[in-house]
Amino acid sequence: MSATLNQIPRAEKREIATNVLANLKARAAQGPAEPALDAYIPELTDIEAVLDTQVTASTLADAKRAARLARLDAADDAVDTWYRHIESYLEIEARRRASPHAAAAGALHEAAFSDGLAHINDSIADENRICRDALVILRSNEHAATVQAIELPAVWFDRWETALDESDTAYKDVDAARSDKQSSVNAGRDAEAEWVELFVRLRRYVSSRAKRSDTARIQEGKALLAPLLDVLGKLKAQAAARATRRRNAEQAPTNE
Repeated sequence: MSATLNQIPRAEKREIATNVLANLKARAAQGPAEPALDAYIPELTDIEAVLDTQVTASTLADAKRAARLARLDAADDAVDTWYRHIESYLEIEARRRASPHAAAAGALHEAAFSDGLAHINDSIADENRICRDALVILRSNEHAATVQAIELPAVWFDRWETALDESDTAYKDVDAARSDKQSSVNAGRDAEAEWVELFVRLRRYVSSRAKRSDTARIQEGKALLAPLLDVLGKLKAQAAARATRRRNAEQAPTNE
């Protein structure tokens, strides 16, 4: 059961780069000089900085998107609330048995809410569009007398429109946050690919710098790469444990 460099999460890649870089700098300070190995120090410095930027950017993008989603949910709740208030008010007025305005209220209800509350769970963009169409009808001169006669609060229309404006704005902000997140993800993938390529080369070099009989140099190489080797060891152990659980589940007797 093996583990690959690609399986390591981005945040751990950054931490590994930081720790291996510290090991290489410490070795270089102690000497002796080893140009081929020391040449990895500036490369690791660059990749650590890029990954740190990407990890931070991804975290900020996630937080920004979560905040905008919460704002969008609150705005959509307000839209739904005024949708229910106005549609229900008209339906109730249309059901009155003794009101001279019941028929007109029913006509207005049919014109503005022909599907009742059927669109309340539509996508936000679709629901908002349908609600705005209803608002145009409710505010039209054709139905102004009915609105006044049944005392449907016109201020509800203003509040509904305000909620719709907030919802549309919040929806655009969520889309923008999603684009920011995707840009961060794409840039991060490029940085991770560079990290993998760098550590493949570094591992090969460290492996080639010592003969099999040179125990001290082999141990030094393991110590330099310990931050990476430890993570790979943990991934390998986790994969082996999952395989064992899967095998045991497959072999477990079934009750028939």
